[in-house]
Formats: sequence, structure tokens, C-alpha cells
Amino acid sequence: MSLRFFRDRVIAYKKGEIYLAVSLEFDLLAEGGSIEEALKRLYDATTGYINTCCSDGEVDREIYRKAPKKYQTMYELFVELNKKERKKEEEKKTEEKLIKQEIQTSQRTYPYLASYA
Repeated sequence: MSLRFFRDRVIAYKKGEIYLAVSLEFDLLAEGGSIEEALKRLYDATTGYINTCCSDGEVDREIYRKAPKKYQTMYELFVELNKKERKKEEEKKTEEKLIKQEIQTSQRTYPYLASYA
């Protein structure tokens, strides 16, 4: 038996009172009362789908089915927001590091400032 590997991108979000998880590569959707439950159900659905396709002898190009464009767009927005958030965090850490260095320099240059820092 040979192994086959499949790549998938997933988004999960809250819509009203439920959480939705969407497989972008296999066009599958699952819902749950929590994000973890929705993701678990999507994992189960995806593995079941792939196992069925593989046991039926389907080739990879028949197994992959793109989710609707709205989900692809949501994924791209999530990725972009994540990048912006990471950049903000990095800038904040850099700023904190520079402030700390300035305080340490000030304390060495002006020892009496140490009590105010």
C-alpha cells in the first residue's frame, strides 16, 4: 500500500450562534457549537471523503474540488489580517526593546534617573 498526501487549507469562523469550518481544497463544510467542534467535524468529513475517494481509485485531480470563491476570499483576508497583526506585534516588541535600551543607557549616563525608571 502506498501513501498519498493531500494538502488542504481550512477556515473557521462564527456565523450567528454556530461555528463553521470550511475545507478550501475539497469543498467541504462542517458546523459545531464551538470552533473546536466544527474543526473536528470537518477533519472527520475530510478524512472520510479522502478515504472513500482513494478506495474508489480516483486520481488526485478528481479528488480536489475548490470551495466557492467567497471562501477563498475569506481565507486571503484572514491571511492578510494575520500578517498585519504579526507585523504590529513585531513593531511593538522592537519599540519596547528600544525603550528598554534607552532606559538602560540613561541609567548608565545619569545614575540618578534609575529611581524614576
